[in-house]
Amino acid sequence: MLTAAWLFLTVSLSADSAPPLKVVGTPEIPYRYHDEAGELKGIDIEIIQRIMQTLDFNYTIRLVPVGSRIIKMAQSGDVDIVLSFSKKTDRLAYLVYPKQYYSQFTWNFFIRRNDAERITYQTLKDLESLRVGATQDWSYTEDFWEAHLDLHVETNNLLHLEKLMHGRIDVVPMNTLPTLMELHQRGLSQFISYLPKPLSSKAYYNPTSKHSAHPLLPKWRVNYDRLLYLWLKNGQVKAIYRHYFPKDIITNDLIPAPQEMEQAPIDN
Repeated sequence: MLTAAWLFLTVSLSADSAPPLKVVGTPEIPYRYHDEAGELKGIDIEIIQRIMQTLDFNYTIRLVPVGSRIIKMAQSGDVDIVLSFSKKTDRLAYLVYPKQYYSQFTWNFFIRRNDAERITYQTLKDLESLRVGATQDWSYTEDFWEAHLDLHVETNNLLHLEKLMHGRIDVVPMNTLPTLMELHQRGLSQFISYLPKPLSSKAYYNPTSKHSAHPLLPKWRVNYDRLLYLWLKNGQVKAIYRHYFPKDIITNDLIPAPQEMEQAPIDN
């Protein structure tokens, strides 16, 4: 039996003498995973494939289950591109972050749909009169835990939607896309929605290793931002998301807008 974490996707697209660019990420459905046939699938996989094909680059994509191992590979230059990393100060020593990103980890407050006119959120003070669900030891934000909220704390994050449905809490912060998917699968989308302003949102990038000496990396860095800017703007990224999520889930506010660049790319 082949172990999914060690399967490779290798594609030769040109006769270029340069070795393949090595791309590594952790498995995470629906972004990076192996299907039942062992094929690599996911939003990240499809976007990376399209960029590599556009640039006519040779490449390999590998999934490694341990994030700390990927960090060591990037630090040593044993990998060229890593998938889905947030930007942290200590990582700038060994990673070069692109300008553009298409994935963000967003937390919104979920409510019952029939409370949509009653409950609004601009600041945490707006929620002080409500029963607010929370999960013990989850970070959310420092301001959230310090606010004067009527918190109903659980150790199991999975209990909040049931409590919301049965009127035992009024609002709860949840990871937006996975929660929307769960509501869709359980047939609860008509009963539960979310407030538009997020509690928090963090971008996730596909950076390159500073310690890689691969000759094609400079060209990759420039063209990755150029192509992703165009695809975020013309809807190609949104179309890829809709391959993996129900269409009614993927609204414009859940797909990042292209980040401003010194000179806006033009679609030739």
